[in-house]
Amino acid sequence: RIVIKPTWRTYEPKPGEVVLEMDPGLAFGTGLHPTTQLCVSALEDLIGPGTTVLDLGTGTGILAMVAVRLGAGRVLAVDNDENAVIAARANMAANGLTGAIDLALGSLENVESSFGLVIANILAPVIIAMAGSGLAERVASGGALVVSGILEEQIESVVAALEHAGLTVTERRVQDEWAALVAQRS
Repeated sequence: RIVIKPTWRTYEPKPGEVVLEMDPGLAFGTGLHPTTQLCVSALEDLIGPGTTVLDLGTGTGILAMVAVRLGAGRVLAVDNDENAVIAARANMAANGLTGAIDLALGSLENVESSFGLVIANILAPVIIAMAGSGLAERVASGGALVVSGILEEQIESVVAALEHAGLTVTERRVQDEWAALVAQRS
């Protein structure tokens, strides 16, 4: 359902499609990378009306914007790269979503509340480090975590870190050499 198009292209949406315009600037997240596609697919399955969402390492803001367009309630998008925040802000404005997403410069340690869905499309070593630094506590009881940026050979290391943090990995999605994991907090 989600169609990501560059701002410089035209596209006539088909019935039921959700179109987002993207200009990546200096940030990661054009919609073409397998990790982004895996995350978007998971969001389509996991977001219900009003779901609260935290997008850690938002990059261009693509996943936060997809979450809003799929019906999420409160969405907080954070990134520790000022250029990413600038790109995300511009993309949110281009899609009419400026007021729909809270955007902040920061990282996991700057987030205090928990969310029904947490997304982190970063890299496996960063996900493993965050798992030991309170990532599970940002997932509300009964909520879900989607992580990607994981190469197939890194899956077991990430699963072990998430499970050690108190999460249960319920799904593994693989595309090309990349993986996304879905975990639940009981």
